[in-house]
Amino acid sequence: MLNREQLSEMRDVLKDVAKVGAVQVLTEIGQLKPFITKAEAYRLYGRTKVDMWIRNRLVTPRGGFGEKWRLERSELEAISASASLAAYVNSMAFKDKGVKVNLDELK
Repeated sequence: MLNREQLSEMRDVLKDVAKVGAVQVLTEIGQLKPFITKAEAYRLYGRTKVDMWIRNRLVTPRGGFGEKWRLERSELEAISASASLAAYVNSMAFKDKGVKVNLDELK
């Protein structure tokens, strides 16, 4: 049986999954641009996270010398949701089962 905190964490994970799906669909039908600038990614996800995702090659910046870097919106959203899922797996619900996900690569 899940306690209140675990249910809250699960709800947050499901919201993140729904958001990833929504971004994917809105991008595919042309309602959202498939790429965003690095500056916009900083505003949406935080500079530290975006820089770490780029450094760890979880996100691939696009753009030539002297151009603004563009980042794929769906990649960013998926990485962000993955971090939430990893945090949930590392929560109390899974600790006693010996399951652990390395969050350092996702945060």
